[in-house]
Amino acid sequence: MAAIQTRLALVLGVLLIALAGAGAMLVTRDASVIAADSAPFPVGHVFTDTEWTNVEGTLVRRGFEAGTARVVSGQRLQRSDEPFALVRATSTNRGVCFLPVHGTRTGVATCSTSGRLNTSLLAFGAADGSAEQPMTAIVGVARHGITGVSVADARGFVSGLAMVPTTGGLWAVTDGYGTTTLVIRARTASGRIAAQTTLP
Repeated sequence: MAAIQTRLALVLGVLLIALAGAGAMLVTRDASVIAADSAPFPVGHVFTDTEWTNVEGTLVRRGFEAGTARVVSGQRLQRSDEPFALVRATSTNRGVCFLPVHGTRTGVATCSTSGRLNTSLLAFGAADGSAEQPMTAIVGVARHGITGVSVADARGFVSGLAMVPTTGGLWAVTDGYGTTTLVIRARTASGRIAAQTTLP
């Protein structure tokens, strides 16, 4: 009986050490993610090296400072296997800017000389899915004071979207929804609608 108790104690000790080690790994991983300026959307998860080089070159030609571009929200489209992302870049004259990128094509910049996002929600949509089952891919960011982002389709069905902390003290919103017309709403803790936009 004593031998069994001793063996159980040893097994329990090993399990506790293993769990402690796993916990330490998780903490370390979380810390590294927070520290990485492009997290939680590293360039390599959205763009190939060639695609990102092309995007950076385009941004520099448009007057943005080299090396300042960061992916704040992004995914690869299923239909075309192209990147679809929201990129933050800095301009001496325009301040901090956010640009949608579809493939390697950069869209219209939303800029702020204050260094902050001037709107509570900035979101963009792109057609995705298949001809039989079209869907809308969503990328966007919300200001830190937003506590919830939801999407409503043409039928009136409402779903919450996941919000992930991203660079600049913002929330990243990235998802896909099985319809072609969506209304995105951002709400504060009181339930007030702070921003609303229709996609695409």
